[in-house]
Amino acid sequence: MSDATSAISVPVAQPARRGTQIGRTFRESRTAYMLLAPFLILFVLVLAYPLLYSLYLSFFNATLNKAPTFVGDGNFAQLATDADFLTALRNTVFFTVFVVIGETVLPLFLAIAMNEHLPFRTFLRTTYFLPVVTSWVVVSLIWSMMFSQQGLVNGFIAAVGFSPEPFLSDAGQAMGIIIAVSIWKNLGYYMVIYLAALQGVPQELYEAAAVDGASKIRQTWHIAIPALRPVIYFVFTITIIRSMQVFEQSFIITNGGPLNATLMLVVLLYRHAFVNLEFGYGSAIAAFLLVVLVALALLNRRVHDFLVQ
Repeated sequence: MSDATSAISVPVAQPARRGTQIGRTFRESRTAYMLLAPFLILFVLVLAYPLLYSLYLSFFNATLNKAPTFVGDGNFAQLATDADFLTALRNTVFFTVFVVIGETVLPLFLAIAMNEHLPFRTFLRTTYFLPVVTSWVVVSLIWSMMFSQQGLVNGFIAAVGFSPEPFLSDAGQAMGIIIAVSIWKNLGYYMVIYLAALQGVPQELYEAAAVDGASKIRQTWHIAIPALRPVIYFVFTITIIRSMQVFEQSFIITNGGPLNATLMLVVLLYRHAFVNLEFGYGSAIAAFLLVVLVALALLNRRVHDFLVQ
């Protein structure tokens, strides 16, 4: 009996081959891949390939009329001694600091006000949001005409008896105008984000605070602001990324002037890559900006995780 039992062999289950598993997974998800294919093709052609090719060009001396020549980190070394690049970097950081503060704080207070039962509230919300759906080109042209030497603002100043101001010819005033139009243009966009978050705050919290005698200001500070903390962080992060890529305002209103006072990194990139046709050096500026944005995003993430703990 023992000999018969020992003669019986039990087959050992073999693990499925990895290729077979991948093939089965692909067949099961074939419909999903087919639906994603248009987006994936567009992503590769429009975003992934240009990004990777730009990073590749940043290591070459590439111009229009000659073959690219490998220079290693030569383009990046040139950035450290380029006076225009250092000026553009300083202007971009200065612009970003003030725009981030304005676009994070002002829409918050505006959203809190628009969340109240005010007369003409719907009309006011629509009015604040209209600049968001207007093209940056149109907005920049309107502001450049308003603040020109013979523009509407100087006309009003002269009408009340004062001397006209050199708005776009003065370094400080020109930068102030660029910052102001940027905040004004995006005010309604971030207001809507804050408003959507405010709608999710339970009304019972406000009612309980009102019963306890809390004023509107204390309700806002102790209920609305803490509830909006993740949204405030989101807006803060998005405004940093968008502000570092500022282009239209500076290019259309002042073209980086006067004397490079409003020259931004992306405007300088445009000059080198599309005016001077220095594709390698322009790609190096783009690569530098990409590294800065990724570093800021990672830093913001770490700060957020630290605050949440």
